[in-house]
Amino acid sequence: MQFKHAQTINAPVEYVFARATDFAKFEEQSDKESLSFKRIGRSPVRIGTRWDISVPYRGRKRKFTAELSQFIAPRIVSYISGNRKYQAALSLTFTPEGENSCRMEMLLVAHSRSFSTGLVFNTIRLARKRINKGIRARMQAVAERIELDYAGGR
Repeated sequence: MQFKHAQTINAPVEYVFARATDFAKFEEQSDKESLSFKRIGRSPVRIGTRWDISVPYRGRKRKFTAELSQFIAPRIVSYISGNRKYQAALSLTFTPEGENSCRMEMLLVAHSRSFSTGLVFNTIRLARKRINKGIRARMQAVAERIELDYAGGR
């Protein structure tokens, strides 16, 4: 299963990358939202750093662990997640399109490792159109927030 989306953001690539990798801010804000993003351990963020993540989906909290697998500033940040039931990789790629513009591409690839997870993934495939619409809307909202913050000097 794969989801891929791209969004142009009117801000320099370095600024957008810094915002997308502000792990301390994600951890701090997760307490205020329904999403939980907790770092495992106290060490500084580097390749191999892991987070416990909890996301509400269809009335239940879905919990998983993600690990930072690639960090090439200001171009690529990738995470992997997996257990005996599934394996997933999320990659964000940032490409400059000019002095004050960049393109952020998101690629999510997931594979089932069990029959029950395969059934869940089939359900997700059936809802692909709705999920793509939600991802597109979320990426647009993130882009608008980054653009406003950049224009406001934050």
